[in-house]
This record gives sequence, C-alpha cells and structure tokens, in this order.
Amino acid sequence: MSATYSNRSFSVYSVPPQLLETLAVRSIQAQNSDQQQSTLPTSASTLAAAAPPPAGTGISCQTCPQAEFDTIEEQRAHFKSDWHRYNVKVKLNASGKAISLEEWDNMVEGIPSISGSASSTSGSETSKVARLLKNQTLDESDDGSSAAAELADRQRRAHLRTAVIWFSPSAPVPELNIPKDTQFGVHRALFPPYEKAGDYLDELRRMQLTGDEEEDGERRLTFLMVAGGHFAGMVVGIRPRGKTEKQDVKGAGDVRVLKHKTFHRYTTRKKQGGSQAINDNNKSKAISAGAMLRRYGEQALQEEIRALLIDWADDIHASERIFIRASTHGKKSFWGYEDAPLEKNDERIRTFPFPTRRPTLQELLRCWHELTRVRVSHLSEEALKQQDEAYIASLQPKTQTKVKPAPAPVKEVKPLAPKISAEEEARLDRWKRLDEMVRKGRINALKPFWEKYSEEFLFSPPALSSLSPEEQSQYTQPYLLSAASSSSQPEVLTYFLSELKFNPTLAVPGDVLKRPYDLASSKVIRDIYRKVAYDNPDLWDWKAARVPPGLSEEMEAEQREKKAGRRKGLKEKLKEREKARQEAEAREAQEEEEKRLETEKREREKPTRLGVSGPQKLGGGSAEGLAGLSAEMRMQIERERRARAAEARFGSR
Repeated sequence: MSATYSNRSFSVYSVPPQLLETLAVRSIQAQNSDQQQSTLPTSASTLAAAAPPPAGTGISCQTCPQAEFDTIEEQRAHFKSDWHRYNVKVKLNASGKAISLEEWDNMVEGIPSISGSASSTSGSETSKVARLLKNQTLDESDDGSSAAAELADRQRRAHLRTAVIWFSPSAPVPELNIPKDTQFGVHRALFPPYEKAGDYLDELRRMQLTGDEEEDGERRLTFLMVAGGHFAGMVVGIRPRGKTEKQDVKGAGDVRVLKHKTFHRYTTRKKQGGSQAINDNNKSKAISAGAMLRRYGEQALQEEIRALLIDWADDIHASERIFIRASTHGKKSFWGYEDAPLEKNDERIRTFPFPTRRPTLQELLRCWHELTRVRVSHLSEEALKQQDEAYIASLQPKTQTKVKPAPAPVKEVKPLAPKISAEEEARLDRWKRLDEMVRKGRINALKPFWEKYSEEFLFSPPALSSLSPEEQSQYTQPYLLSAASSSSQPEVLTYFLSELKFNPTLAVPGDVLKRPYDLASSKVIRDIYRKVAYDNPDLWDWKAARVPPGLSEEMEAEQREKKAGRRKGLKEKLKEREKARQEAEAREAQEEEEKRLETEKREREKPTRLGVSGPQKLGGGSAEGLAGLSAEMRMQIERERRARAAEARFGSR
C-alpha cells in the first residue's frame, strides 16, 4: 500500500489539521534551561559562602569550615583525615555543603576511627567515607521535603536541551493511518525560546500555512554561511512553489528560492586552515605575496558580504528565522558596522543544529530540507521511558567505581503475534489476490472475482476494522484506482471507471494531497481518464479529480493524425538531410579527383633535365662548377665539352 504519515516525513509548515489537533509535547524535553537554572544555586557561590576567610597564621583549609592550623605539618595531617576527605567528596558530587569538625564528630559518633587504626587500608577508608555519603543522601531523601525533590528534578531537566522537540498524538489518527505510538520531531531552532511546553505546541499551530500569506506578506527564512573564503546566502519563501512559477535554481524542486548568491575569495592557505587574520594575530605578520593576497581576499570578501546584506535588508527584516554559520572572526561580516541589517542580539538568529559542509547553494538547500522536515519515530511508552532514563543517567556526574562484570544478556522473549481465524486469513488471501490481479492486468479473472466478493471488498476489507463501512469504501476505491494507474493497466482502469463507476475524486490512501490521476504512469492511462470524463461529464467532479478536459474519439483521431504528420515530416527532413550529405560528399570527392588530375598533368608538363635547350655542361656552366675537382676530372670534363661543341658544329651544317 501507499506510504502514510506514520512512515514518511513532511514539512513542519504543512502538518495535517487532523494530526495537529491531537499532538502533545513531550514535556521532559520541552523545559527551558534558563528557567530551571535560575532556580538552582550555583555551586561556586555556595562553596565560596561556606569557605571562611583565612585568619591567624594564614594556614587553613579552603574546603573544611573553620579549619585553621599553626604549622604546615598539622595542615598535611588534616588533608589525610576522614573529615577532609568527606568534605572533598561532598564538594565534587555537589550533594550538600561542607560540615564543620563538630558536625563531623556527631556524624561518626559510635563509629571507630578509620584513620587511627593501624590495620586499616585505603580501601576501607574510602568505603567508610562513601558509606557516610550514602547515609547522608538517604537521610535527605527520607526527610520528605518536596522542595528538595523538586529541585533535583529541575536540575535534571535543565540538562535536557536536545536539538529536536518531540510531539506525540494523544490518540490514533485513522484517517491518516497514524497509530498512537508515533512521535514527530521538529528542530528546536525553528521555535522561540519558550519557557512552557504548551507554548511550543501553540507556536507549531501558528507556523502552519493558511493561504493568506500573500495578503499578510511573504513568509521567509534566511540562510547565511561563510567559511574558508566561501560564502553562500539564500532567502527562501516558506510557501511551496506553484506549478506555474518559474525556478532558476537547479535541484531546488518545490522550494521557492527568492534570492541567492555565492562567491569565493582566496583567504586560506591550502592544507593549512584558518584565516590569514587569525594567523597574523597568533604570529608575526607575514610579508609574503601569498599572505598579502589572502589579506586582500579577506577584506574584499567582508565588503562583498556587507554590501549583499544591505541589498537584502528588506528580506532579512521580513525573515522569521535567520540561520548563520560563521566563525567568530567571520561574524564581523554580518553585524557591527554602519547600516548593518542584523544585530548581534537579534532573537531570530540561530545556528545550524547539525554539521554542515562547504558553503554552497546546494548545501543551503540541503539545510532547508533538513530543518523543515518533520522526523517520524515509532517507540512505545516503555521504550521512551528507558531512553529518557538512560539519557538522564548519562548526564549525572560520573564517580569512580569498580567495574562489575556485565551480567549475561537475557534473551528478550518476543510476544507471539496474535493468531487470526481461518475466515480472516481467507479474507486477507482474497485481498492479496485482488491486488495482484489489478497490478498484473488480469482482467478476465478480475471481473468474476469482483462480482463474487465486491461487497466484502467495499464494505469490510481486511486490516481496516477500525473504520466505518463508508470510510472503508472510500479507502478501497481510490486504492484500486491508484494501483491500476501506477501499474499502467488500461483495461483494468477502464473497467473500474466505466463499469463499476469508481469515484476518482477520493484522496489516495496515505496522501491526502494526491488523487489517483496523479499516479498515472503513462499517457495511455491519462487518456482513459479523459475519455471517461468526456463520456460521463456529470458523473463526478472531474476538476476535483485533477483530470484535464475530456477527450473524444474525434479529438484522439485528430491527435493521431497530427502525430503521424509530424512523424512523416520528420522522416522527410531526415531523408533530405541524408541526400544533401551524400551530395556534399560526392562533390568533395569530385573536387579531390580534379585536383589530383591537375597535379599529375602539371608534373608531366615540367621539362626534364635532358630536354632543356642549349648546350649542357658537365659540372655546371661556370668555373665554380669545377671547383673542388681533381685535375683528371677537369681534363675529362673539358674533353666532353669539346666533343659536344664539335657535334653541334657538324649538326648545324
């Protein structure tokens, strides 16, 4: 079946009204630490008031009241006494005030001295002091003082300042399939610092979107991050983005990003960490080129951030919460200058209650989803009680005790699942068979099966005995329509809509914001809804079912013709492109062949060495041609010249 609110998260600004009416705050984690701590006496002031001023010789004990000594030896002996060790334990455990020597004597009256016994050991002394401390604690608890018990309870609750406030429904919500043992967590940073648990629930109701935000002004949150020379800022509208609204931020989805900006400056040395200004404060001011560039980058980054915040002043003033991530030095870019839109003590400023990565726009979007997502948990009352006790125990001051061997783990006996009757098991089996037929499109088997068990499926489906017959019918019809739509089974969907007249305006089980048409997985399924709407315009409110205008057979045929025409035109264009490509390749091949023939022709027409007119001279036509030759070679060349000259003379006759 589809997911429900009991096993999926949703926005803190869009809590269903049915759930909101039944929510209650778990008060153990909703107390304000400021209120509780104001009623607790500080241990430092108590001990300071109990410690007497030194007098006389000036040798005294700052732990034990009225303990003064004449010599150092007496002081050292006092430090080894049971009285001093007892007061030290009381001071460390913050379980009471230090006692005087007279009070100590009254406490240990009738008990033999441990320190004076020659056979005593340090272990026995320690156990004696621990036993006295335990007796003192029991005496205080047996006193019956409700004020002391209340003080201890407040002191315990003062530490329970978790980052998430948990709400739980006081009763099951059957229309949303939410059982009682379900908890919903909201980040405390989204709330003002209230002192009462009920104030958080009232604020959660005020946070919900009502549809009047455009008249009262755009509700928004501001996110600012700066670290390592990277800055990222974003102003987000709380109302989700509509389908017709444009979105210029990649990956934002339904988030309405009103403004955003990111930039980077070189301010941090690679693999070193820390800004240049902090490094200058800790060491001598570096004069390297890199250090000068980092100082310039820090100043430029600060000026750019301040200019951006001044430009965003209206959005910042209108923001309900402002989330900031910056170091102590980086926060100077946000406040403390002229015309700064933020003040250091602004109650809207929060830090991110979870680890963040490098400041980027995508990281800001992740932080938005993490902050506004309602966490869902399923714990029983016993499990919650054990969890609270374990957390409280972890906050108590730890004492040095001997580690005892852990007992053997006791196997938890799981309660056996209640056995169902044979009739109920048969009903469950029929429901599973119906769901399988719908999702696999077995229309021939589905029709007789539905005719036989239709009354059972509509008015008493299994696992829904807590609902009335009308509510069960309103569950079965949209569930089967959603199953046929998401599984893309056109024949089954036509049977449900045309023959059985199922209501497509009912919400999808587990998601009150969707209708079965929204789960259509293909155009064929969507066209079936439109055809049925055209044939039966008055049967249902098709607009409420999210179905577009009806589709007739003529309109469908016209669409097919247009589609066929587009395909034909596309094929012709592809053929023309292929023909033009082949012609271009043929022209290029012809031009290459013509160039090759022209080159060969020019090569053939070039005069060869033997065909040059005029006398040919061996070794060249000048005296430089004979340079470097031996005498015999010169004589041979001269003879050749004379022979050719004689042949030329004879030939001319």
